[in-house]
Amino acid sequence: MSTINWLFEINFAIFSIFFVLFVSELMGGVLLLVAYDATKAKVLPYLVPIWEVTGTFAAFWVVTGDFAYPSMLWPLANILAGLILVFLILFVLRNASITFAELLLKGGRISEKRLYQLFGLATLGIAVAVLVVLSAVVSGAGVDLANLSFSLWGWVTNPGSLPYLLGVVFIAVGLAPVFYDIAPLRRLSVPFTVAGVAVEAGALYLYSASFLSGYFLIPAVLTVLASVMYQFRATAALVTNKLVFAIVGTVIVFSLSYLVYPTAFGGAIAVDDVTTKGPMVGAFYVLSAVGAVVVGLLMAFYMVTVRHASRTPGVPASAAPVGPAAHNP
Repeated sequence: MSTINWLFEINFAIFSIFFVLFVSELMGGVLLLVAYDATKAKVLPYLVPIWEVTGTFAAFWVVTGDFAYPSMLWPLANILAGLILVFLILFVLRNASITFAELLLKGGRISEKRLYQLFGLATLGIAVAVLVVLSAVVSGAGVDLANLSFSLWGWVTNPGSLPYLLGVVFIAVGLAPVFYDIAPLRRLSVPFTVAGVAVEAGALYLYSASFLSGYFLIPAVLTVLASVMYQFRATAALVTNKLVFAIVGTVIVFSLSYLVYPTAFGGAIAVDDVTTKGPMVGAFYVLSAVGAVVVGLLMAFYMVTVRHASRTPGVPASAAPVGPAAHNP
């Protein structure tokens, strides 16, 4: 293995993009839950096309992860079986609710509002499951590698776990008005974001003092800076640009890779030791390159198609978002 584990770097970069897309969904889902009527005009035009893109990137990350760490498939499946099951149930509920909301005929028994709020609730549940998994992979909380098992009670009773979850929630609430440009919530952005970063720093310290290193300053500063820039008219337009936000968000997540490399599960597993070698390395590079091109082109084509459909009068409901979702993204 070379000095730089490129398989890890590439796979984590793909994960970073997926995670930013998912968090953007989570922020929109939370806004729809707590203030549907006030925020739907800005949330739905983004949320309706992006949910499929998020799923595509999630699949891409999982497949490349299978190639990068094949020896970990069976152990992880055993350890995280319960959380994976919860994730899959909520994932189906998420997809079904937003699909029915997009195709809902007016006058249906279930209102569009309720379906989108069900989507937000399912997404929130998925976020909890994902964060439990991520924190366990980082810290090893609740994980018994010897018996390939996971104890939710062991995770909960670890002093860093609940603050870890709470910190991410605070950050998501603080950045939601920034990403979706919800001006009435502007003043809440900085206090929630600062509190979230502080709580997250405390959680990492409780997990292990080594996690709170100088590397943490990169995501901490960039996260707080986004909320601060939203307070000023001269910089708000830049930080609310969704492409700029996504790029910065990807940098933030990628800068946290030190938490799981060179070791994961609280230092119990050396990532280089479980990274694939031999012919599989070449297969991973080919898969990643071809997948990046294909997934990128398909997502670009999909976004252009949705944008065109939303602008074209008389487009069938099945080809474009209905109701509030027909706004130009």
